[in-house]
Amino acid sequence: MPERFLSASRLSVRAAISLAITLTANRGKRYRPAMSDLDAEPTLPDPRVGPRARCWRISARCLWTVGLAFVWSASWSGCAQWTADPENSEHRHLPPASVASEATVLDVIFWPLPDRLPAAEFNQKRGDASDETMDPLVMLWQAADELAVDHPTRQTLLSNGLRAGKIDHIEQFIERIGKPLPADAAEKLLQDASISSEIAHTQHRIPFRSGQQQEFAVRQTANENRSVIIRQGENTIGRTLVQPQFLLSVQARPETDGRVLVRAWPRIEHGPFRQSFVSNEQAIRMNSRRDRWILHELAVATRLDQNQTLLIAPQVDPFGIGKQMLTAQRPDGTTERVVILIRVARKPAPDL
Repeated sequence: MPERFLSASRLSVRAAISLAITLTANRGKRYRPAMSDLDAEPTLPDPRVGPRARCWRISARCLWTVGLAFVWSASWSGCAQWTADPENSEHRHLPPASVASEATVLDVIFWPLPDRLPAAEFNQKRGDASDETMDPLVMLWQAADELAVDHPTRQTLLSNGLRAGKIDHIEQFIERIGKPLPADAAEKLLQDASISSEIAHTQHRIPFRSGQQQEFAVRQTANENRSVIIRQGENTIGRTLVQPQFLLSVQARPETDGRVLVRAWPRIEHGPFRQSFVSNEQAIRMNSRRDRWILHELAVATRLDQNQTLLIAPQVDPFGIGKQMLTAQRPDGTTERVVILIRVARKPAPDL
């Protein structure tokens, strides 16, 4: 019934609109008398009624006709009633997004370390343990396997102030070590918002397709020019960069033995933004980006299993790229250190 009423209402409205258009179109045409009118007594127009008044009378007739048509259509056709959806509204939302079974899920964490912790936290029995403190970074390297990274890469990292290795069950160390405690409520608020430092304090869980590359900002863009020096064997490369920003590129590729090959390398963006045009078969778009310096010499690659983590950190006495990328000065003059954790949270499903 509601569909029939709506169809009839639409036809009535169309008829009313057509009638109004016809009257309006004929408003300015001259009157042609019929043959029967020729015998009648001619009538002259009233000189007291001007042309503007006659047009107003014609317009009033058009409006009166349209209004009458609308009233007639509404009284004849009625109104369609809105009915509630019989289906349950809880099942109408979109289903949650699912991760493809062939994707590798990685946790990328930028973890700020405390300066010192009581040695009793690590079960160190060296005399009076209650009065001793220990560097959390030293404790991590005691549990990490640096042999998971090939020897030439380890030597290049060491000469640039970095270390890398593989560690199992990093969540246990994160729970025991924790993060630096804020001095007051304001500092805690800034720390929770990840804006209290120039270095990133974030964590990400992202699915990776085979060979897919993701980029993460390691620290904020510098406000001034800085000199960056890279050492590779006996060669030294130095450049002065305009407001550089350190980023980290991560790539994951499943292996035939069930493990995942994880690669990570730093990249530096510097200089002003430059516009370029990228074209394909469909369209041309404008791209704006800064100059890039990809540090292939510092690329780290290792094979990880489920719940294993690639650890990249500065040395205990930071210098070089390790100092520029993963350390910062706090307002009180102390040095803040951040380590990079890349953990395999889920391996891809094996092919059947």
